[in-house]
Amino acid sequence: MLAGAALDPEQARLAAIEELRRVVGFERWCWPVTDPLSGLAMGGIADFDLWPTLPRLISLQEHGDVATKPRLLFGASPSVALSTATGGDIERSQVWRECLQPYGVGDTLMTACREREGSWGSVELMRDRDDRAFSEDEIRFLETLSPTLGTLIRRSLSSSWRKDSDDSRLPPPGTLILDRELKPSGWTSPARDWLDALQPGGGMLPPSIYEIGTRVLARDAIDPGHRLPARVRIRTVTGRWSVIEGALLEGGDASHVAITMRAATGDEVVEILCRAHGLTARERQIVALLRAGLATKQMSAALGISSYTVHDHVKAIFEKTGVRSRGELVSHLTATAGRSPD
Repeated sequence: MLAGAALDPEQARLAAIEELRRVVGFERWCWPVTDPLSGLAMGGIADFDLWPTLPRLISLQEHGDVATKPRLLFGASPSVALSTATGGDIERSQVWRECLQPYGVGDTLMTACREREGSWGSVELMRDRDDRAFSEDEIRFLETLSPTLGTLIRRSLSSSWRKDSDDSRLPPPGTLILDRELKPSGWTSPARDWLDALQPGGGMLPPSIYEIGTRVLARDAIDPGHRLPARVRIRTVTGRWSVIEGALLEGGDASHVAITMRAATGDEVVEILCRAHGLTARERQIVALLRAGLATKQMSAALGISSYTVHDHVKAIFEKTGVRSRGELVSHLTATAGRSPD
């Protein structure tokens, strides 16, 4: 029922949390939304008191603990409890020892929100140290909910992304340098403007920057076949689309990470919006041709299908995206792309 409701992303998650709390039972929780291509955080909400340790928590959950979020988002099982991952001895978990135990947290249960279009987030439920561990039945219950939670987030995102964004221009690309502890050691002037645009008034960097920094530094320890992009598409507070990406700094100190923040390209925005709206592979081809300005007959010839079939696909695209014309569709799919100063 929730997956079909017209709720914004935060409302959808809060409603789902209340249902999960009633059925499963837990004290604290967090729920980031992730880029389905990279699994990096695009934003999140939480109800916990772990903020002082959050940068370290984010880093360890990205790489270095017994249960990591990349493995959860893209691995065989979408749900795992810390007690199960550690064989019943949660003290084996570095996340628990360093970040959770000092705050009285006991077992945790993480579940990826993944469905046919990708992983759209991960919900983490936390019980107090004196409470019982999550049971196998509860783990399996959350595992069965994974596709529903993924669809819930995707549909709520597609609805919220239809809203008009602020028409302001974004700063020119900015670069932030992180040391091995993921602390800023240098930056360009536009980087400050970018951090204000992404997370104004916060003493902490956007969570995705800690994830990207960890991913870059751990690159050599990860099998090449399992490496994920160190890039995330993320909206600014005014609704413009941007990209944060990282790379290992070469030269003087190769243990540092260069984080670049820039305006997203139209193609980068269209790809994630097509996923969010659940467009099929053929419908995405149609969208690409519409963006290129092709008429119906030209699209028909390019794809080897009849004009009637093209019309049917365009109609289906309109219904899924909530637009009424080709011009409105192209505008919707590219208007929130960030524009840097000329």
